[in-house]
Amino acid sequence: MIAKTSTPPTPANGPALSTLLDQAARLLQAVRCGRSLTDALQTCPAELRPGAQALSFHTLRHAGGAEAVRNRLVPKAPPPAVDSVLITALALLWPSTTQPQPYTDHTLVDQAVECVRQRQPGSAGFINAVLRRFLRERHLLVA
Repeated sequence: MIAKTSTPPTPANGPALSTLLDQAARLLQAVRCGRSLTDALQTCPAELRPGAQALSFHTLRHAGGAEAVRNRLVPKAPPPAVDSVLITALALLWPSTTQPQPYTDHTLVDQAVECVRQRQPGSAGFINAVLRRFLRERHLLVA
């Protein structure tokens, strides 16, 4: 008898994390503008929707804490296109005692920088600096 696994296999050529971060950040921007996440998800390409939805759910769960930390790390909020990526990345880096982080810290920072590089190239260094500082001070900032 062959044992079946309970988790479906992941596609080998799935979308890049930077692409999913971009979609999740766009969804966060839509929610901040008053749209429901369900409606905003309809604008997401079908092949990206499952990943973007998962990242968006995680982001919205931790958005309050991520925004509070962003306010401590950055005296003035960056433009909305950059801020939504920053909040999404901070939320995904948020420590959890109940579930493991979906990505390693350095992978997430790298892919957030890549995402911002495509959205607003001049802000890539800013995102890198803020996320790296958060990683260094995470326990103090979250407490």
